[in-house]
Amino acid sequence: MKWAFAFLAVAIIASFGTAIYIVLGNRDPVPNEISACVKKAGLAQARSQDALSAVRADIAAGGLTIAQRWDWGKTRGVLFEGPGKSYAMLALWNSDSTSLANADAGQKVFNAPGALPLVSVEVPDNGVLLSCAQRASS
Repeated sequence: MKWAFAFLAVAIIASFGTAIYIVLGNRDPVPNEISACVKKAGLAQARSQDALSAVRADIAAGGLTIAQRWDWGKTRGVLFEGPGKSYAMLALWNSDSTSLANADAGQKVFNAPGALPLVSVEVPDNGVLLSCAQRASS
């Protein structure tokens, strides 16, 4: 009987240990850190094309280019900058969303901003989104 209780105790402890390992191993703090920074700066997350009106003309003209890229492991990010610092757009993606690694990243962001972990636009570009992304890198 003592062995049965000992075995049960070991099994319970192992189960909790495994659960903690899985939760912490799958944790991806980058989107949360950047979202908090963006929110603290007073910028909103874009969930629809209407929220991306500042970039619409550049998307239509095919002139939306990536200014900077980040790879934080599970999450990656791209920063688009408008002409003359007129705007900045930060977009994050991970394995659960569309990849923004290709040249058509701007179009993908515009078509479905709500399907990405974070999309935010800063008008004019004062470097807030860049700062939030760089903060996650350190």
